[in-house]
Amino acid sequence: MKVATALPWTQAVWQRLTQQQLVGRLGHAILMVGQEGIGKRLLMREFAQQLLCTGLDAKPCGKCASCMLYDAGSHPDLLMVEPEEAGKQIKIEQIRKVTEFVNTTPQKGENKVVLLGPSEAMNNNASNALLKSLEEPSGHVTLLLYSHQPSGLLATIKSRCQQYELSPPNWQQGLDWLQVNSQETGLESILRLAKGAPLRALSMIEQDIHVQYMQFCQGMLDLSNGGSHWNEVMLKWKNWDTGSVLQWFYELILDMQKVKSGLPEQSLSIQELSVLTLKLAAVCDYAQLEGMLNKAIFSQQALRGQANPNSQMLIETLLIDWISLLGQARG
Repeated sequence: MKVATALPWTQAVWQRLTQQQLVGRLGHAILMVGQEGIGKRLLMREFAQQLLCTGLDAKPCGKCASCMLYDAGSHPDLLMVEPEEAGKQIKIEQIRKVTEFVNTTPQKGENKVVLLGPSEAMNNNASNALLKSLEEPSGHVTLLLYSHQPSGLLATIKSRCQQYELSPPNWQQGLDWLQVNSQETGLESILRLAKGAPLRALSMIEQDIHVQYMQFCQGMLDLSNGGSHWNEVMLKWKNWDTGSVLQWFYELILDMQKVKSGLPEQSLSIQELSVLTLKLAAVCDYAQLEGMLNKAIFSQQALRGQANPNSQMLIETLLIDWISLLGQARG
């Protein structure tokens, strides 16, 4: 797949990368930043193939031995470094393999490539270990990093990388792409849920996360009108993606803060619960919401950490606070 063709909003960045390569101004380390779900990983993967391609035609040619090894997922000069489980950290042991990899010569061509991301998934130990490879680059190695949240990266890592930013498509472009690539109904709602990121929207459809989202909204409404007990809600949620549930809690609390700050209803992330959000925001103070928001952030950080927390307990803690808020509204 030619990413710049399949994902037309990536074309400008692809052309910049290719031009820098052609004129010999490509850095030894590239950091691609941008919103999750808009194609950074795909773009970096294809650029890795281009760097490794040994063909004489337009690269990546897809015909040479190097491209064939790449397509088979067995290229010896490409090292992929990603969390072993979705949402978890990149471990220092994985970065030590990077150090070993960059200190050996290429086997199939003139280049070796490390593709690492999301780079903010590295903890401090892993980040500091990667710095050695960034500070003492090998002439035949290119490190390709991608990041959804560059603010989570060490400043010393960012300063040693040539940075590129991939912008998301505009709303209509993203919706048009999604309509071509999915037969699902309600695509506008799903794209809004994915924050305008078409690939993330497609992934949500494939994993039925958008269905869970609508059931989450319905569950919150049922709790507010006494139509459901919190145990019933937890029973329904226990097999869902915990990260998604925590994110929806976070956004719902943030929506109430937006209301308290005087922002318009159109700015709310969870439009399906806007009436409930307005009602609850009227009965709670900003400090209370700030405390709940901090708990939601802590729960998300705990889930991404290495301690393997009890996912159900993380959600129960937030839900208990939420029920307390509902009690205030009824009182």
